Amino acid sequence: MPSESPDTPWIERAVASPAVRAGYLSLVAHVVVCIILAILALETRRMPPPQPIQLRFGEAEAAGDDHFVDVALGDDLPHDDAQAAAAAPTLESQELPVDDVPLVTVHDPIATPAADADAPPIRLDPTGLPARAVSVRVGGAAAKAAGTLASGTAAFAPRRGAARGTAARARGGSQASEAAVEAGLAWLAAHQAVDGSWQFDLSGCRCDGACRDPGTLTGSTASTAIALLPFLGAGSTHADGPYQQTVSRGIYYLVSRMQPTPRGGDFCEGTMYGHGVTTLVLAEALGMTGDEMLLPYVRDAVRFTETAQDLHGGGWRYLPGQAGDITVTAWQIAALKSAMLAGVEVPSPTIEAAKRFLDRVQTQGGAAYGYRTPAAKPCTSAVGLLCRMYTGWGSGHEALQRGVTNLAKPGPHPTNIYQNFYLAQALLQLDHPVWPRWNAKHRDQLVSQQARFGHEAGSWFFADHDTAPGGRLAHTALAVLTLEVYYRLLPIYREEAVDRDF
Repeated sequence: MPSESPDTPWIERAVASPAVRAGYLSLVAHVVVCIILAILALETRRMPPPQPIQLRFGEAEAAGDDHFVDVALGDDLPHDDAQAAAAAPTLESQELPVDDVPLVTVHDPIATPAADADAPPIRLDPTGLPARAVSVRVGGAAAKAAGTLASGTAAFAPRRGAARGTAARARGGSQASEAAVEAGLAWLAAHQAVDGSWQFDLSGCRCDGACRDPGTLTGSTASTAIALLPFLGAGSTHADGPYQQTVSRGIYYLVSRMQPTPRGGDFCEGTMYGHGVTTLVLAEALGMTGDEMLLPYVRDAVRFTETAQDLHGGGWRYLPGQAGDITVTAWQIAALKSAMLAGVEVPSPTIEAAKRFLDRVQTQGGAAYGYRTPAAKPCTSAVGLLCRMYTGWGSGHEALQRGVTNLAKPGPHPTNIYQNFYLAQALLQLDHPVWPRWNAKHRDQLVSQQARFGHEAGSWFFADHDTAPGGRLAHTALAVLTLEVYYRLLPIYREEAVDRDF
């Protein structure tokens, strides 16, 4: 090795040193070994289980007690594990695994009285979409609510058990219509997104385009709430019922979307449609379970509805304070009525202003109604007449009777689900003489229009331009709600709710 000149820079002398080179080699070797060991450790290490999202629906209890509903969103279940998941423990062990989409087993309340426990169930196998594993523990306050308030208020009693079948038989339901309801609920449950929401465009539920006619509307509170209403209508809540998990996740999603404001709790997400339907869902859940955890949400939502009203005209539209239209106004009136029956105070001036709006859009002495101005359109007239029933017009009111009779004469519309949805409620609540004939035709028409094959089985879509933006999700929800009219526990659809003014 040539001798180094005294003028050689120290860095060059250090690099040329055998000792420094050996140190470099040792460092590199150690780094490589550490990387290999780290990779081996990561491959063998098991990831910890996901932490549960805790939903507290009920009174707060002492720490350490199982006095809450606990919903844990776990990893997706692979298709190969479907049989193992189906064999896993059910509610007795407080674990409710979800396989690809389990068969829905229900006893038909029309054909099977409660005493006939051995009657064959209806089995529905609607889709095949993978779902997320959900475990639900119910105890303490939630269990007390499910036990002591299982029947809810008197207005909700027909929704559960034998009372559902009794009401359906007495008011015009059929075995076929109840089977259609169950198939519709199964389709809705299968199209819930993993975060608990539903979307009008069917995104997030891994439908992957298997269902045609998705909607175009945005706003997840409106879509989630309209999908939840049929489950509440059939007796399932976050406290109990065959779709308890589905409802729990949906309600959790809705309350997580509330935006606190100085004017109340805002569920709009861009439109008062979403706020009105969400308020209705939360009020129904409160009325059915008595769950005080929901009370502040309903109160705040009612407060926002009040402050969003058009002070001049008395109605509601898309944005707070806008001059109203009759469809958005109807959802607010329905929500306020339900909140009142659930024990939440509703300001009288708000209701009086809503009556003033109905006066502004009525014609023919109150027998017909327009969208934003006086007119005699069938769909908006059905909406307006039902609103009149909610706000104090008794069953003997001449304009009410005349308007409903005029609408019922042509029979149910073949495709306008929105018009039929409102008119069915008005006819039944009035116990109108034409109801048996009108209902039989409409009931069988709806049953025959339900999709029966493929991924769409259990759903509906109608050639209705006005409601097409809501797509298959909205049409299915409205169809199920209409077929539940015989027993639905939404208080706004019960006779005592109509006869009792705000």
